[in-house]
Amino acid sequence: MSKKKIVLVGGGSVNWSPLLINDLTLTPGLEEAEYTILDLNPEAGRKMVQLGQKLSKERSLSCGFNYTDNQKEAFTGVDFVIITITTGDLDAMEYDLKIPEDYRIYQTVGDTVGPGGWARGLRNIPVFADMAKNIEKYSPEAVILNYTNPMSVLTNVFYKVGSLKTVGLCHGLFEVYDVLMKIFKLESEEEVKVNFGGTNHFFWVTDLKIQGEDGYELLKHKMNGRPFAELVEDAYIDNAGFHSNKWVCSELLDHYGFLPYVADRHICEFLPSYLTRDTGKIEKYKLERTSIEQRRENKRINREYTEAYIRGTEKLPDKRSRESAAEIICSFISGKEFIDVANLPNRGQISNLPAGSIVETLSIINSTGFVPLTVGQLPEQILNLQLPHIRNQDMIVEAGLEGDFDKAISALYNDPLCSHLTLPETKEMGMRLLKAHEQYLPQFFKK
Repeated sequence: MSKKKIVLVGGGSVNWSPLLINDLTLTPGLEEAEYTILDLNPEAGRKMVQLGQKLSKERSLSCGFNYTDNQKEAFTGVDFVIITITTGDLDAMEYDLKIPEDYRIYQTVGDTVGPGGWARGLRNIPVFADMAKNIEKYSPEAVILNYTNPMSVLTNVFYKVGSLKTVGLCHGLFEVYDVLMKIFKLESEEEVKVNFGGTNHFFWVTDLKIQGEDGYELLKHKMNGRPFAELVEDAYIDNAGFHSNKWVCSELLDHYGFLPYVADRHICEFLPSYLTRDTGKIEKYKLERTSIEQRRENKRINREYTEAYIRGTEKLPDKRSRESAAEIICSFISGKEFIDVANLPNRGQISNLPAGSIVETLSIINSTGFVPLTVGQLPEQILNLQLPHIRNQDMIVEAGLEGDFDKAISALYNDPLCSHLTLPETKEMGMRLLKAHEQYLPQFFKK
């Protein structure tokens, strides 16, 4: 078996790369893999090379790690590409969150939908388009694993500009498993079976089985007239370390009859009523807003932890995380298939959502690629919540690739978080965001 070449794009990330490199060096079949850290920051990139080399030595592997900022060098002969970039980093994201506040929009995360997700998508699109073309030029058989948000928008860029095998990865379903396992005191995810679908960060569980029985009936019995949020109030802290109190999730379950993604900080951004006009509902629903200051502090802590590991004063886990990139790569190499979450173009897996739009469902993964499992039709009440976002995501991709101001602003008009604004107010906010990111938007501000 030939050595596999794996590129980590944005590989200097202290938030993602230590976790992913740790997983990869614990994965059978990758004992001799060659890793390239592709990053614009040489210091950050070389730090991850040090980390990888140390892990390889400690685990008696023959892995190679090198750094480059050159795409041709990185993508020539590559087998797998893992993407964890954020164009403009936190300085750009600060505009995404703070400019909308002037228009009474108080986003909790700001990386998927709403004006924050809109701006983040537009400034990443030219980077993703360029990257897709280069990978296809130098390694047309490469497999692309994308972690960068907005997941649906940026995964779709690869499908619009090329034909590489590409999947968007997210751990949201695993959080649902965790919550249900705690509620029902289960030992394994195998005791929970779901059918689910929707768009990334706003999927819905359309069918649920707990140990083979009707999960919704069991959940109703467990709740016994109490809100879902009370049932899990002390049970769960999400992957980012933020306590998600589940009051939005609880309300949606109560009124729509289906369980959404359990991370309130994400799902509230898809709806018009929780984050706009004033902050009263943020307090009422106990929502966590992740500030730029918190993100900078998290990054500082992760950087210190990474450096401590390299010095030998901290130790990384000796088992893989629940992120699936390493397992997917292992499946392609070994031919052993498994079922996991995948963001892929809709080829009928959700029959009443637009064909070709990126949707999130379960998928069979093996050496041939990604085969999504059929969800069928989303219930009508859920469909009506999904469609505005699905159509907007497609429009954002088109606007970002074409450099079409009108199309970009139209997508913002249609976003539910802007529904309390007049059209001139929405356009003014959108233009302020575009101007703030002018250096990252060559398709709009051609010299």
